[in-house]
Amino acid sequence: MTEDRPRRVLLVLTGSIMAAFMPTWISLLRTELHCVLQVLLTGSAAGFVSPQALSALTGRPVAGPDWRADQSRGAEHVLLAQWAEIVVVAPATMNFCAKLATGISDDLASTTVHSTAAPTVLLPALPAGSVRKPVTRRVLRTLAEDGHVVLQGPAISATTGEEEDGGPGTIDDLIRALITLGVKPAS
Repeated sequence: MTEDRPRRVLLVLTGSIMAAFMPTWISLLRTELHCVLQVLLTGSAAGFVSPQALSALTGRPVAGPDWRADQSRGAEHVLLAQWAEIVVVAPATMNFCAKLATGISDDLASTTVHSTAAPTVLLPALPAGSVRKPVTRRVLRTLAEDGHVVLQGPAISATTGEEEDGGPGTIDDLIRALITLGVKPAS
């Protein structure tokens, strides 16, 4: 890898209200870090944020939620998985985390994340109260044991306005994690 080349970060957005904040996060990531961002949307995320806005901010077409009809250049999930040097799933819904922890690959996003050799950073956005459930703790523990970086903490809920456990890490947490994984700060 050339020292000055920006790192390629695949940003997977899943269906949480937090997806609506991702245009701001993308702007901050592009300002703070030397990276190229590619967005991959799940079907449920597309209801929270406009692919057009994401494309305008990244300068790249948005992938997903479905596979392209034309796969003549290669299987899309394989191309995305190989392109990515780092994968970030933010927000990572409980459904997506559970699928990832159990090996379910039933859409473009989960199949891509399962197919990549790149390090994966997850920012779980969990329903209120779910972090206290044994199954949720098992899923998050499995993801961490499998080598995923799980950024989680108390956060202000976008739906209730109150601080709750089980919120995703902050943009600052993500920036620090990406720097640790080799993304350079912007000059």
